[in-house]
Amino acid sequence: MKILVVDDEFFARKAMVQMIQDWNAQVIVYEAENGREAMEQLNFAMPNLVLSDIRMPILDGIELAAFIYEHHPDTANIIISGYDDFKYAQQAIRFKVEHYLLKPVDKEHIWTLLEQYRDKVVMSTEKRLEDSFAALLYEGAPRKSLPLDIEGVDRYAIAVLRMNANYKDHVKQAVKRLLSAAQLRAIIIGDRRYADMIVMWLYDSGGISPTTEWIGEHRDCLKQMIRNWSQSSDYSLSVGMSSIHTDITGLAASYKEAKSALLYRLISGENQVYDAAFAGINRPYNYVAMDEWISCLYQKLMKGQTTEAVDTMRHFMTEAAQHHLSVNVLHDMCAKVTAMLNSVIELMNTRNDAAEVFLQPLDLHEYHSVGGITEEFTQVIMKLGERLLLNRIKTDMIEDIKNYMLHNYKQDILLEDLAKNMYFTDPAYLSRLFKKKTGMGFSQFLLSVRMLKARSMLENDTSLTISEVSSAVGFNDYSYFIQMYKKSFGETPGKYKSGNKQSDA
Repeated sequence: MKILVVDDEFFARKAMVQMIQDWNAQVIVYEAENGREAMEQLNFAMPNLVLSDIRMPILDGIELAAFIYEHHPDTANIIISGYDDFKYAQQAIRFKVEHYLLKPVDKEHIWTLLEQYRDKVVMSTEKRLEDSFAALLYEGAPRKSLPLDIEGVDRYAIAVLRMNANYKDHVKQAVKRLLSAAQLRAIIIGDRRYADMIVMWLYDSGGISPTTEWIGEHRDCLKQMIRNWSQSSDYSLSVGMSSIHTDITGLAASYKEAKSALLYRLISGENQVYDAAFAGINRPYNYVAMDEWISCLYQKLMKGQTTEAVDTMRHFMTEAAQHHLSVNVLHDMCAKVTAMLNSVIELMNTRNDAAEVFLQPLDLHEYHSVGGITEEFTQVIMKLGERLLLNRIKTDMIEDIKNYMLHNYKQDILLEDLAKNMYFTDPAYLSRLFKKKTGMGFSQFLLSVRMLKARSMLENDTSLTISEVSSAVGFNDYSYFIQMYKKSFGETPGKYKSGNKQSDA
C-alpha cells in the first residue's frame, strides 16, 4: 500500500508519517510540502491514499482534491484540517473526499481508517488483476493493456480446480490462504463456462528458484488443499495443471492443457492433482477392437436386444477405464458411440411419426467419472430400445391389419372400428401410422385388395356374374363397383370378362 502525506508544516507532516509507520512499517509513505509537490508525487508514485492538510501555500487541499478527482479517481483522499468550516467540508464532498478530519487527529481513529483503506486496496487490486487475467484468457486482450503487476510475468502455469459449485468461494479463499502462506503468487477467477470450476494463474516475476522447484511448491500447496478438503468435506476436489509457459500469448494453450489434464480424473479418480506431463502420456489403444465393439452394440440394439446392448456398453467401458486409456481415446470413443446412436435415431426418424432429437457431442467436463458417461449412454440405449420395440409393435399391428383385410375383404371393414375395438387406439393416429407404413391410406389399401381379388375372380371363374363378384368382394353398390374397377384398371369388369372368354375360345 502506498500513502502520500501532504502538509506544509514539517513537524505535523513527520508526525503523520510516523503514525502511519507505527501502524504498518511495510507501507510506502511519500511526502509533499504543498499541493504542487503533491501533484508531481501523484503522477509519479500513484499512491492508493492521500492524507492532505487543507490550508497550504501555492496549491491548497481543496485544489488538490479537485486534481485527484479529475486525474486520479482511483486514489482515496482524506483531508485533515484545523478548521471546522462547513464551506471547506462542502467543497470536499464535491470532490469525493472520503473523510474530513479535524486536528488534532486521534491515532486510533487514523489506524482504523487505514485498516479500512488497506482492505479496499487489496480488494481493488485483486479485482483489477482478476479482470485483466479474464480479459487475457477469454478475450485475448492486447499485452499493452496489461497492468504492471502482470506485465512483468516471466513464467507461469494454469491450474483448473473442479469442486462442488456451492463451495467455489470457500475453496477459492482457502487456496489463496495456502498460496499466500507459502509466499506464492496467483490470480484466481471463476471459469466462465463451468460453474464448478475455478481457474488459477500461478505466476512469477524475476524468480530465482529453479523452475521445477517453483512449480513443485504450487503443486504441493494444491495437494495440501485437496487433503484438507477431503478431511472436512464429502465432496471431491480435483486439479489439472498445465506445463510452464513464459510467453503471455500462450495463456489460452496453457488453459487448454490444464483442462485436458483435469479430465484424467474421469479415468484415475478424483481428489488428485493431474499435470500436463501425465496428460501427455500416449497410451496405445486398439481402435479395431473399439470399432468391433461399437458394431456389436449397434447390431444388438437394432435386433431389439436392449438388455444385451446395455451389458455390452457397461462391460466395454469398465474394461477400457481399467486399462487407463488416454483422454484422447476417451474422446474418440464417446464420439464414435454418439455417431452410432445418432445413426439409429436417423433411421428411426425415417420410420416414425415423432422425430427423435439427435445427440450432441458429450462435454466430458460435465461428468465425474467414466461410469457417469457409461450411464448417460445406457439411458439413451434403453430409451432407443423402447422406441425401436414400439416401432416393431406398430409395424406388427399394421401387418396384422393388412392380413385382416386380405381375409375379410368381403366384410364391411371400417378403420374406426378396428382402432377402437381391436387395437384400442385413436383412429386418426392409426390412419397416419397405416399410411406411413404402407404408403397408402386405409381406404385406398382396402380398395386395392378388393379390386385385385375381383380381377382374380373374373379371370379364374367365368361362371360368376359381375354382380356376384361385386358382392363377393364387399361392394353393396353394383354401379360403384364398376366405377371403381374402371378407375383401377382402365376398363369395366364386363369388358375384362368378355376379353377373357374370347381368349379362352
